[in-house]
Amino acid sequence: MDRHAFDIENPYVPLANSLKKEFQSLSPPFSTECSIYRVPERLLHIKEKAYTPKVVSIGPLHHGMEGLKAMEAQKKRYLKDFIRQTNKSLEFYIKVEKEKEARLRGGYAETIQFSSDEFVKIILVDADFIIEVLLRHNFHEPQDKNDCIFNKPLMLQDVWPDLRLLENQLPFFILEDLFDPYKITVPFIIELSHNFFKKKLTSTFEGAA
Repeated sequence: MDRHAFDIENPYVPLANSLKKEFQSLSPPFSTECSIYRVPERLLHIKEKAYTPKVVSIGPLHHGMEGLKAMEAQKKRYLKDFIRQTNKSLEFYIKVEKEKEARLRGGYAETIQFSSDEFVKIILVDADFIIEVLLRHNFHEPQDKNDCIFNKPLMLQDVWPDLRLLENQLPFFILEDLFDPYKITVPFIIELSHNFFKKKLTSTFEGAA
């Protein structure tokens, strides 16, 4: 029997072909590196504000939100200072991120729509922002007059809760990679992170007592 003739007569072929097309358009499965997810809708319906950053976006999921744009200039100042202190070029750090881009994208549970350059820019600016916040908080360095975070203590109280939000995250490995030039002179990035959040949580509980 002619198989082609059988396919034409088979009433299940159209549905099978439709499903095969859908197979081809499936998004890739979650990477084993995936660690950053959207907040479930059922939780957003209860209290969306509790899961939405108020002053600073970190990573691509909330990037560009109107109410968070004011912090972008401060982020770039921190990036400029970071590069100056590490004696590495901006091109060096862009290369580091470009080489890790696939792994960085795989850290998010959803497909990130930003172009390669825009995505790398977001991650670089935001990662260095976090590193600078941790360093300045840990070492109590004299602050630039243009630093709108550490010159205004109340602003830091608004920033740190945003850094804890589920959707407002970066894959942690990129902080370690960018932080590498500092390793000789300061604690590891995970230790700085622990100290930062421990102190902030302690201050919060003491203030509530």
